[in-house]
Amino acid sequence: MATLLTPSLGKISAIARHARGSKKRFPSSLDLFDRGIARLTVERSGAAGIKEFTPSHSLKRVRDNLDKLTLASLLCEAFNVVLQEDGGDADSPAVFEILDLSLNALDEANSTKEILRATYVALSSLTKRAGIIDTTEAKPSSKTLMRNISAIEQFCERPLMTRCALDPLFEKALREEPLSS
Repeated sequence: MATLLTPSLGKISAIARHARGSKKRFPSSLDLFDRGIARLTVERSGAAGIKEFTPSHSLKRVRDNLDKLTLASLLCEAFNVVLQEDGGDADSPAVFEILDLSLNALDEANSTKEILRATYVALSSLTKRAGIIDTTEAKPSSKTLMRNISAIEQFCERPLMTRCALDPLFEKALREEPLSS
């Protein structure tokens, strides 16, 4: 099973048969944080199926850096619990763009502070758009980031599994040298 976030259809769960096996049956790759074009079909069961996936953009630096991977996972988990399945509505393109831009910002970031800032912006935008909490006018800080996460957890009535990884990242950001101008 794969969860896709699309600009036109919103969040979709789809069966990706043979995605990790036979290259003859599933010739393209399908990996975490890939962006691309998926050709969807309707399975006999009525569920969506991924017939083919052509990647157009891969977040290689996210996959190669544990801190970036951790925050990308946090973002995907937060978006996954907040967004409704098959909720393709007028808001889908904006939500897709928020996640896409945020993951790209994580990929391009050069410091822990930058990846935390990208995470903060993404979660603030998500919680505002979903009507959970509006912290977009608040000063970006670890406290405000945690406030957004707590609001998401209260909204979905369960803790985010990736939340526990934030404290070491906050500590690491405090130890980093300030960027020179």
